[in-house]
Amino acid sequence: MEPVRSRIGVVEDDPVIRQHLARIFDGAPDLILVGEARSVAEGRELIRQPLDLLVLDLGLEDGSGLTLIAEALKTATPPRILVLTVFGDETSVMSALASGADGYLLKDSAEDDLLDNVRQTLAGGSPISASVAAYLLRHLRTAPPPKLPENSPEPTDEAHLTSRELELLKLLAKGLSNKEVALALEISHYTVGDHIKAIYRKLAVRSRGEAVFEAVHRGLIRQ
Repeated sequence: MEPVRSRIGVVEDDPVIRQHLARIFDGAPDLILVGEARSVAEGRELIRQPLDLLVLDLGLEDGSGLTLIAEALKTATPPRILVLTVFGDETSVMSALASGADGYLLKDSAEDDLLDNVRQTLAGGSPISASVAAYLLRHLRTAPPPKLPENSPEPTDEAHLTSRELELLKLLAKGLSNKEVALALEISHYTVGDHIKAIYRKLAVRSRGEAVFEAVHRGLIRQ
């Protein structure tokens, strides 16, 4: 029986980069590229298809990829969302994370790293480029509490994070990948995934960015 492959949609206005991404994803045995788009208008058609992951640029020929993030999250089966862009400024980073993006990568990512980050995102992780993490940390030091998406669950009075969960969350805040966290804490990546799910549940969030925001503003971790 042929293994189930994760369905990927790409929104990218640069034809060279779009073809490059198509080649990478088509060549991966566990992924399948189900569609490509070069604009917000074409992206709207793309997100009507069942997708497991939407990889998109922010700067498109007819508008911002932020529009597609919001619309994709309102579909019947919302995909995971990975931003892949050249925009590394604070406004773009924070707007994308606040809109619900699960990860944020710059286009200088190596091919192997990109595939690893795609798989991490599909597995529930939230990869962030190291240079982008610096903006995130700077923002956390000065910004007021972010407004979470309307469909975000309310925080609960569930038990506080354990010392291990806090330790792991601090590493996530530094921009480490799940694999790097596993190596730093000398635990398996499966255990990292279990801890991340527990953190999300306790903080009532759905992404790495939201988890770090919530933890900082609750005073659970300090930057």
